[in-house]
Amino acid sequence: MGPLWITNIVVSIMIVLGLLYSLRNYLITRRLARTKFTNALVALTAIFILQNTYAAYMFYMLSWSYDVEIAYPLLMLNLLGLAGFSIFVYLSHV
Repeated sequence: MGPLWITNIVVSIMIVLGLLYSLRNYLITRRLARTKFTNALVALTAIFILQNTYAAYMFYMLSWSYDVEIAYPLLMLNLLGLAGFSIFVYLSHV
């Protein structure tokens, strides 16, 4: 397993941690105000947590079969995802 694969796994885990922080806040908000919007935020965040957890698992499995030439493009996609989720977390907690 090369450093690019490890970086992919770490980035996916960082996204999951940010989403777990968001989910915690959404669940607190949902307890106070049960609206369709807060329910949708909870559901959306849960789906993204599952997606990024599965992505980390897939990066681990792919690291045994593929080399750097596929890890680099996946890392670029993953870093763009991290940027997007960082903006999502920032905007939803301002």
